[in-house]
Amino acid sequence: AVAAGRLASMAGSGGSARGTADLAVVTADELRRHRYGEAGDTWVAIHGLVYDVTDYLPHHPGGGDLIEVVGGRDVTEEFEEADHSANSRLERRIRLKGVLEGCEDLVADLRARGWHEGRGVPNPARLLAAGAASEGGEAHSARNRGLGLFCVPVLLVGAEHFSASMLAPLPLSLHSC
Repeated sequence: AVAAGRLASMAGSGGSARGTADLAVVTADELRRHRYGEAGDTWVAIHGLVYDVTDYLPHHPGGGDLIEVVGGRDVTEEFEEADHSANSRLERRIRLKGVLEGCEDLVADLRARGWHEGRGVPNPARLLAAGAASEGGEAHSARNRGLGLFCVPVLLVGAEHFSASMLAPLPLSLHSC
């Protein structure tokens, strides 16, 4: 069963179409037990959030086996590399189970930047910049829209003039918590 811990500090931060109920804390061991074929279901972690993807396996456009082989672990990098659409992030057959233990701060940051359960799997590149949530509204600056808008300056001024510090404000994090 999911760990008994709750994220009381996260309740109420950010709005939610489904309310702001606390999320259960899922341990890494619990997540591992839910890899395909082990517990009869398949869970994955994406951006610190744990999802039950069992009902979605037969409907995945690339085949359920793509998810089965990575079940029971953090798949943030694989998920983002596949360039999932906004619609795929809202897939109703993917059910949020909780937050991966140790990722509480990451999820709190996602909420502070405008993510909530009703928005599906988070897309950090599309959320408000850290600290900008208090300004309200959606992020519209180039630094919050993802890497695509940085391609033009690189092509115009050349890679030798492009600095990694230009990407520093991007809120995208693909590593585990």
